[in-house]
Amino acid sequence: MTAETVGTISPVPMREPQLRGHTVVLIGGSSGIGLETARLARAEGADVILTGRDQGRLAQAAAQVGAQSTFAFDATDPGRLEQFFADLAGPVDHVLSTAGGNYYARLADLDFAEAQRLLDEHMLMPLHLARAAAGKVRPPGSIT
Repeated sequence: MTAETVGTISPVPMREPQLRGHTVVLIGGSSGIGLETARLARAEGADVILTGRDQGRLAQAAAQVGAQSTFAFDATDPGRLEQFFADLAGPVDHVLSTAGGNYYARLADLDFAEAQRLLDEHMLMPLHLARAAAGKVRPPGSIT
C-alpha cells in the first residue's frame, strides 16, 4: 500500500436498474409481501400494477410505491381474474400472486367451508391466474 491509497475509499460501481422498462403485476399487492415486492420492483425501475380486494388499501399502497394503476377485485373469482387480464392495456413482464390467507385448526375442529376456501385460494386460483395471464406475459416473463 502506498501513502496515496491509505484512507481512500473506492467508489461503489453504479448499475442499471434490473427492471427498467418492465411492468410487474402484483395480485394481492396492497400489503405484506405483495406490497414489499412492489417497493422492490419500483426501486429496480419497474412500473407496477397492484390488485387486491380493498380499494382503500390499494389507494394507500399505490401512493406509497407510485403504482401505475390499481384494480380492486377478488382474485378467487375466475371470471373477474380473466376480465382483469383481458382489460389490461398492454403486455406485462411479471405477475406475482401473494393473494389469499391462512387457516389453522385442529382436525377435530376443522371447518370444511374454510378448508375449501383455502384450497380455492392456494391451489385453484394460481391455476386460473396462470391461464388468464399467459397471453399477457411477454417472453421471457414470469408468473409466480
